[in-house]
Amino acid sequence: MPDVSLSLFGAPRADGPPGGEGIGSKPLALLTFLALEPGPHRREELAALLWGDAPEEAARASLRQALAQLRPLLGPDLQADRHQIGLCRPVPSDVERFLAAADRSAAEAAQFEVPRFLGGFSLRGAGAFDEWAARTRRRLLQRYEAALREVAQDAVARCRWREALGIAERWLETDPLSEEATGAAMQALHCLGDRGAALARYQELRARLAEEASATPLPWLADLARRIERSAPTAAPEDLAAAPCFEGDLVGREAAWADLAAAWAGALRGAGGAAIIEGEAGVGKTRLAEEFGRWVAARGGTWLRGQCWQAGGAGPFGPMATALRGVLEAPGLAGAPPEALSELSRLVPEIRARFAGVPAPPPGGTPAGRQQLFEGIAQVLLAAAAEGPVLLTVDDAQWCDADSCALLQFLGPRLGAAPILLVTTVTEGEMGREAPAARLLPWLAARGAVRVTLEPFSRAEVWELVRQLGNIRAPQGARRFAERLHEVTAGNPFHVIELLKSLFSAGAIGLTPVSREWVVETHSDGPDLAAVTLPRAVREAIAHRVDRLPYELRDVLATVAMAQGPVSLEVLTLVHGMSRLRAAALGDALIERHLLRAEEGAYVPAHPTIASVVRGMLSPARAEELRRVLLAARAGGAEAPEPAALRGTDLDLRVVR
Repeated sequence: MPDVSLSLFGAPRADGPPGGEGIGSKPLALLTFLALEPGPHRREELAALLWGDAPEEAARASLRQALAQLRPLLGPDLQADRHQIGLCRPVPSDVERFLAAADRSAAEAAQFEVPRFLGGFSLRGAGAFDEWAARTRRRLLQRYEAALREVAQDAVARCRWREALGIAERWLETDPLSEEATGAAMQALHCLGDRGAALARYQELRARLAEEASATPLPWLADLARRIERSAPTAAPEDLAAAPCFEGDLVGREAAWADLAAAWAGALRGAGGAAIIEGEAGVGKTRLAEEFGRWVAARGGTWLRGQCWQAGGAGPFGPMATALRGVLEAPGLAGAPPEALSELSRLVPEIRARFAGVPAPPPGGTPAGRQQLFEGIAQVLLAAAAEGPVLLTVDDAQWCDADSCALLQFLGPRLGAAPILLVTTVTEGEMGREAPAARLLPWLAARGAVRVTLEPFSRAEVWELVRQLGNIRAPQGARRFAERLHEVTAGNPFHVIELLKSLFSAGAIGLTPVSREWVVETHSDGPDLAAVTLPRAVREAIAHRVDRLPYELRDVLATVAMAQGPVSLEVLTLVHGMSRLRAAALGDALIERHLLRAEEGAYVPAHPTIASVVRGMLSPARAEELRRVLLAARAGGAEAPEPAALRGTDLDLRVVR
């Protein structure tokens, strides 16, 4: 029994012995109809479908000729009598595979070229067939667009903005007037930093709707455009087109994003809550929080952004005052009581300029006045949340001042039933034991805050980042380069990006002019990363971390950095004239700060990059003295200096710029 299959996404084709070469267009159309509309069909129906403009006898004769062409291809699978025609078993087709895929997986279904159904296929005198084909195409496109919608939503939920944009583009090719597809494209472009392109998409749709349908975009899409327009534009250099792009999708953060999305879903249900994003410096905490904030804002939420500074650089209530300025754009602000707005004006003076009737706040400075301020802020946030959910992010919360910490602890139970989510970022090892946040963060955790811990990139994730940013098409050499990049940076995202920038500046990596693909050597391990000067931004970031350490920790870190190998407790006690217990406590404190790690009972730098920076911060004289003392200590301490010679001595550390 001969087998045959149909390819219908594109110009239709029948494949299989004898190949269908001798089949005319109308026999092929007949086979297509029978395959997609299973069951017996009356001869009169089929004749009218394909030869509706011909006399009845001529149409029947043409139908018999078409059947004669199909019998060698289908054999006994084609059943025809004087009254009815049908197939006794299904004919496989890409349409059938698409429908099965749509039932299983939206991502799988989205791979089919459904818009090309019967593309370029036309029949003379077969208006009824054309109408059937149009109905079938619409039905298939509905399933296809549903798959695209699900895949786009999933890409957005996983912060895959480039993927979301690609899906939205395909969706718009199918339905240029789709407001959902336009909204997805606008959101993706905005989160990728291209505010102008996002707004251009809206203007294109508005013009097309006005011209083709005499309509205007739906209110939610117009509101999205207004929010994007109010957001801060992203400045770009004039030669941006010639420069490489280092802003990619979030990589390796799917689980973290899912945790934040789940916390946000809980807030939308009125459960409130908090999330703490923690990890070492440069691991991408701020990037994740900002991407999440843009995602929330694009979905209609109010995003309040606060930034903490070391040593209270922003003053009392600094991060909260910055964040609360965001309520000026909240739609529910006008619903707050005047006395609450008056209290908020202590931190946000613009409130009284926005609402002329708001009275001046009463004198403060007392515990009762502090309580009134906190309650006023709570009422304003509740008013804003009554109109739409609120996301409050506090970046670098390890430096949060005491007043802001007290305010956040007050707001926690007060706003617990409102759709408000607090997200903080915390750098591990940067928070002192007496810092106000040292009490705030455990308090949040005890109240059920979601803890999101970010780790450095794995080798696979560094490769994914390089492949994505570099539009890599020839992966062999690029994979080796990515592995070497991971080795040099230990997967720290900030270090990876800064090293890539240095490689481009040094001309070690090229950029093709048309495809913008990175040029990475395929015959070797690529550029010599060891020969590239450590990026200044990386050196300064590490040096800044070291500068903030207490002098004892800086001493121990410098000793380990100069040792060029593991340093035991015995060596530390000899070099620094301290007890083993004290040396272990200092070593463990540096491990907590991700500057050292333990290796077989000894200490080594957490990464060669850290050791390189610390060595560069030492004066030549100090570096030479440390080498001598280390050699003596490892030789048994015969020439080690007296403990008092080093005890309490602050190293001559300086940033080499």
